[in-house]
Amino acid sequence: MITAIKKIQKNISHLWSKSNPLVFSEKKQLDLAAEMVPFGTWEYDLLSGYINWNQPLYDLFGVDRKNFDHTLSTFKEMMHPDDRLKMEILIQRAIHDSVRDMRYTFRLCLPHQPIRYFRGNAQLVYNKKKEPIGLTGVCIDITTQKLTEKQLKKERDKATLYLNSVEAMIVVLNTDATIRFMNNAGYKITEYSETEVKGKNWYKLFAPEHLQEDLEENYQQIIDGNAIYMEYYEREIISKSGHNKCIAWRNTLLKNEQEQITGVLATGTDITEKVMAEKQSQAMKKMYKDIFENSVTPMLICDSYLRYKDVNDAACQLLGYTKKELLDMHVWQLTRPDKHKETLMLWSDFISTKYQTGTIELFKKDGTKIIVEYQATSEFTPGMHLASMNDITQKKIAEQKLKEQNEKLRKIAWMQSHEVRKPLANILGLLALIDSQKTAAMQEHVFQYLKQSSDELDQIIKDIIEKTKAVDA
Repeated sequence: MITAIKKIQKNISHLWSKSNPLVFSEKKQLDLAAEMVPFGTWEYDLLSGYINWNQPLYDLFGVDRKNFDHTLSTFKEMMHPDDRLKMEILIQRAIHDSVRDMRYTFRLCLPHQPIRYFRGNAQLVYNKKKEPIGLTGVCIDITTQKLTEKQLKKERDKATLYLNSVEAMIVVLNTDATIRFMNNAGYKITEYSETEVKGKNWYKLFAPEHLQEDLEENYQQIIDGNAIYMEYYEREIISKSGHNKCIAWRNTLLKNEQEQITGVLATGTDITEKVMAEKQSQAMKKMYKDIFENSVTPMLICDSYLRYKDVNDAACQLLGYTKKELLDMHVWQLTRPDKHKETLMLWSDFISTKYQTGTIELFKKDGTKIIVEYQATSEFTPGMHLASMNDITQKKIAEQKLKEQNEKLRKIAWMQSHEVRKPLANILGLLALIDSQKTAAMQEHVFQYLKQSSDELDQIIKDIIEKTKAVDA
């Protein structure tokens, strides 16, 4: 700093000497230099302990000349408590170690004034015997610079805190594709530490080996302005453990005041699990699609407006419609016209319960009525409802036939238990009467009744046989 001030002083002296024969004294030259670059000078006598400040230094410090007793102890009292010992050590080191030039910074804490920051240079002064007899130096106020640095550090720390708190990885690349910055999320995703990545070539560290050269060449073309960069793309990187991770990137070109590209700011989101889930979902959808299309069970899919959205071949075969025809139809078009209200009630229950089973009558394209047993699931995918059906028409016909046969058998059983019992009871009674009657005339009369009851029994048995044949038919 002293050297710089002496250069200013020399320039002023040189310029002045050209236009004026009178030459400034060194003091006046320093005062003029202080007006251009505000600073103050001081001297410290090692023997007497006397400190002398020039007026610009009093002005810089904001101290009245009358209130300063020119002692080092008083000056140290003006300093921040944490800087006093450092200044004392610095002076002692300069004296005892013969340090010719020393640089220092300190804070000034005066009553009713904000803390201010100062920086300066000092040199030892020697007598003719080359013994140190004092110190001389200059001092400038760097408060504005320090406050600016603090504010910038505060903003930088805030930005770093923000960048490190987000889950997305944030990377800044230089024009040569070396890594200038990466946040904590980036280290977590890539599994590297800061020292392992900072300053390293991004593509050589993270890109698949067979793509490294092409990707780096493309990056350089973007930096040179010879290629259009993509603001969004998805690309895999290789982590430290060798795992491939899919990252969704959003990029921004960094430019200076001259609009020259100075690097790239990239924000990346790890979508590896999402991509894997989508692949699994696509595989599952394909599997379910194959099952749906190739199933021998009729299946239909409709939306919340009861419009068919997909049907399989088995459903087409069952109903007699083509797939295109069914996809132009509503659910109630397959039901009985007089049952539309009931169909809508069933639908309402189905939507509320999410699952439904039952039987329903449907009509094929040719008008044939069929009875189907169905199982339905609502919202198997958003807004879509699935139903599988089983044609039980023949089963229902068989059940009806069996019901009719059972009715016939019930009648046969009734005949056996009632009608057969009547003539049989007569025969038994007549036999008892024969046994009790002794005359021939009475026995003949009994035999006539016995023959009549036998004929009745025979006819009943024949009727049973005929009805049994009808059941078998």
